[in-house]
Amino acid sequence: MESPEPIRSRIHRWYVPNALYFIVGVTQDRRPLFAETTHVALLRETLHRVKELHPFEMKAYVFLPDHFHVLLFVPETTNISRLLQSWQRNFTLNYKAAHGIATALRLWQRGFWDHVIRDANDYERHFHYIHYNPVKHGLVRQVCEYPHSSFHEYVRRGVYTPDWGVAEEATLSKLDFE
Repeated sequence: MESPEPIRSRIHRWYVPNALYFIVGVTQDRRPLFAETTHVALLRETLHRVKELHPFEMKAYVFLPDHFHVLLFVPETTNISRLLQSWQRNFTLNYKAAHGIATALRLWQRGFWDHVIRDANDYERHFHYIHYNPVKHGLVRQVCEYPHSSFHEYVRRGVYTPDWGVAEEATLSKLDFE
């Protein structure tokens, strides 16, 4: 009997022009690559360069030690798969250059998880989920304690109060997208 086709090869990605996407990318073997601030800085720098090739608008983000969540507006001129492939490939190349690695290196799990945002409520749930994620994973007690997130920008803009993420804990811990 033939073994069934792997589920990943049966998944078809939806390409929606001018859409908001919630994206999850995971490091290979859940390696805590982004526990080091220098690697987060390299990830951000790579993302800025990739944006020139594959335009998008970042709405929210969090870079955790072994994965990231982003909420992106992707215009019709950008293909979400090419954008993520470029981001991950270029980060790997930049990482290898920064560490003097000449051999093959796999830093990312194959593919990524995506969700097209459907409406304002869906957007708000994912927006809050991204910012609450460091607390969910036990990295910090309060959202404001985690540095690698767009949360701090939204505090400056008045969207969040600095103490957000503690009072909301019971509600937000029910959200589980991973």
